[in-house]
Amino acid sequence: MKKVVLLLVLGCFVAVDTTFAQCAMCRTALEQNGELAVGFNRGILFLLSMPYLVFGSIAVAWYRRRRVSADPAS
Repeated sequence: MKKVVLLLVLGCFVAVDTTFAQCAMCRTALEQNGELAVGFNRGILFLLSMPYLVFGSIAVAWYRRRRVSADPAS
C-alpha cells in the first residue's frame, strides 16, 4: 500500500506540466490582467477551503457530542 501511495505522489510531481493546464482563453485573460488573476486565485482558494470547513465542523460537532455522552459526571 505504501508503494502505491509513493508512486502516486511521485507521479503527481512528474506530471506537473499537466497540472498547470488551463483553457487558452482563461490563460490569455489571466496573463493580461493581473487583477483578474488575483481574483481567480482567491476563488480557487475559497472553493478549496469549503470542503475542509464543512467536514471540519461536522468532525468537531461529532467529537463534542461523543465527549459529552461519554462523560456521565457532567
